[in-house]
Amino acid sequence: MASPLQIRNIENNQDEPLEMRIKHKFDLREAITPFTFLKITQAFREMKVGEILQVNGNEAKTRKEILKVLNTFHYTVVDTEEDNDLYCIFLRKEN
Repeated sequence: MASPLQIRNIENNQDEPLEMRIKHKFDLREAITPFTFLKITQAFREMKVGEILQVNGNEAKTRKEILKVLNTFHYTVVDTEEDNDLYCIFLRKEN
């Protein structure tokens, strides 16, 4: 059985596997949220189109806030994984 946070390549048309396109990973489980949102925004700004940002966390409120913080960027949620209160989100930067 696969781990709840195992990274899966769900895009069959991509030459490079999902795990190879992940450029930034953030674990929000013990983070100071406002500072972390700033770091996530900065990382997303520096990413190239097509690169993946992985965010792990355990608070539903923080999960919603991440998407609000990134509302000025074009992105696609490539994959999500959940196990009880732990979640993992994969966001691909678009044009």
